[in-house]
Amino acid sequence: MSKTALHHYQRCCFIRAFESAIATQAAAGNVPGLVHLSTGSEVADVVLASHLDSRLDQVTGSHRSHGIALACGAEPLEVAKEILGKEGGLSDGLGGTQHLIAPEAGFLTSNGIVGAQVPMAAGAALSAKTRADGGIGVAVFGDGAANQGAVLETMNLAVVLKLPMLFVMYNNGMAQTTAAATATGGSLIARSESFGLEAYTTDSADYADCIRVFGKAVQTARRGTAACVDVAVTRDHGHYFGDGDADDFQASTAMKSLEKYILNQSISLDSLTAAKNRAQEDAVAVVAQAAAGAADG
Repeated sequence: MSKTALHHYQRCCFIRAFESAIATQAAAGNVPGLVHLSTGSEVADVVLASHLDSRLDQVTGSHRSHGIALACGAEPLEVAKEILGKEGGLSDGLGGTQHLIAPEAGFLTSNGIVGAQVPMAAGAALSAKTRADGGIGVAVFGDGAANQGAVLETMNLAVVLKLPMLFVMYNNGMAQTTAAATATGGSLIARSESFGLEAYTTDSADYADCIRVFGKAVQTARRGTAACVDVAVTRDHGHYFGDGDADDFQASTAMKSLEKYILNQSISLDSLTAAKNRAQEDAVAVVAQAAAGAADG
């Protein structure tokens, strides 16, 4: 487990540094439109992806999906070029930051319409059920999207059709700029249970529990029982880059907890630091290479 945790930490550091480099490009005016950073969800992204099989499973994400796309295995240079609107990106720069597509890596698509990715994942789950190949559809969405009708309708449909589907709600307590407590009545996880979903809760700041819960939920979905995970994450910066304080790109709360977990597993601080430095160097180099490429069109 200690080596796995160190590998996961290095992946988290890569994503964090990648987002920091993208923010630098956005500040320089090199990212078309607004860019929504995934800072704060790194541990959830990496742990979820570690339980998936890119040959069988397909994940859909929201407008804030750089991290989960990278965690699933999307080619970092192609992701960076897509965000920057460059030729050679996942869609030759035509989709941009909110519309990442890497189905060969198990990341079906991300979507700028709040909640729209959830029924898309149901389609992937239905395809997997039809093929009977053991694959699942995974919808990653925020707690703000949980009030969308399409999300609730898909929960019902997943149970009725017995889809191999996993709903993953990244719960950061914010819906754009509105606190969830002022816009959501009752318990979101209780809603999923009321539809008949197998429901789980975890916190990305508790690495060991996150590993356990995601593993159990994925296996539940593979057995043909739709499941839902409510995972607590943080949103470390504004709704989009430039909205509020976006200067501090230190490790997230969950990453700091993972650091402590790793050090308690007899992994040296030197090994931890080396993994972090390698990841940061690789991420910065990838974004720099993407920025140096030719612009689309």
